[in-house]
Amino acid sequence: MLLALLLLSACGPQEKGKEEVPSRDINEVMNSHVDELMSIPGVVGVAVGELDDKTPCILVLVVEESGEINRKVPKKLEGHPVRLFVSGKIVPLQGE
Repeated sequence: MLLALLLLSACGPQEKGKEEVPSRDINEVMNSHVDELMSIPGVVGVAVGELDDKTPCILVLVVEESGEINRKVPKKLEGHPVRLFVSGKIVPLQGE
């Protein structure tokens, strides 16, 4: 009975303040969320990058940072950190 209670408590909801451990590869996570991220006004791209400590992260490229973008772009996706990168407007190169 005690063992069953321990197993059930281990499978319950995570405690507040504990970090979510990524269960999927960062590329899979990025690919499954790219459409919703690109639908945010001012977002011009999504990529996989690195934090200063070399931790992989999902980069959300934006024309400029704003309060609205900061509210709409999540800080984490499925346990992976998300960072804004101000790239400015992105336009295709013209052929010669």
